Amino acid sequence: MTNFQISLPESMKAFVDEQVAKGGYGSVSEYLQELIFQDRQRKGQVNDEEFEVVADRLIEEFAVCIGANLPVISDYAVIRESIYEEL
Repeated sequence: MTNFQISLPESMKAFVDEQVAKGGYGSVSEYLQELIFQDRQRKGQVNDEEFEVVADRLIEEFAVCIGANLPVISDYAVIRESIYEEL
């Protein structure tokens, strides 16, 4: 990865720090990466590798939110449900 420095007014820095704390980001860097990713996604400029990185991170965050005691849906249940979706 590459590093670069930006200058922000104090009010913007406070906003970014608040978003990091509220949004569950590990750092300001993660928050800014997410903003850039969303902007590129809106403009249709996200490649598959970048999408996979973000998707993996979201899966990890989701796993933390739901906890370890969530029952697993069997393959049979998923296959059975897909049969009814086609009708």
